[in-house]
Amino acid sequence: MDALLIWSAAGLSFAWFGVHLVMGGREVAAPLVTDARLEDVVRYTSYLCWHITSSTLLLMAAFFAGAALFSLPGLLYAGTALAAGTALVGILIPLRFRISYGLLPQGWLFLPIVLLGLIAAI
Repeated sequence: MDALLIWSAAGLSFAWFGVHLVMGGREVAAPLVTDARLEDVVRYTSYLCWHITSSTLLLMAAFFAGAALFSLPGLLYAGTALAAGTALVGILIPLRFRISYGLLPQGWLFLPIVLLGLIAAI
């Protein structure tokens, strides 16, 4: 396991967590929770999902940091799998709905994390 690669994956994961909180909070979560046109179940379930994403991104960074700190390959694999799942969903959703990646680029942001995790695992 290459500690530098794992720390890079942790740092990038934590950076995306920060971007999610700041930009996502301002551009997605705040307008979503105040949109009275949406039914409560839709509005609050979506808001809940935004917070689940927040905790998942932080957990991803923690998996990588734990793998680097304690030389635990299982945490490296967990972080890499989580990043791969996030990338896959983020890349497929725009394809499914024919939405531009300019509008939803998030899936592509996790490919470097997946690559760092895979290379570190080798």
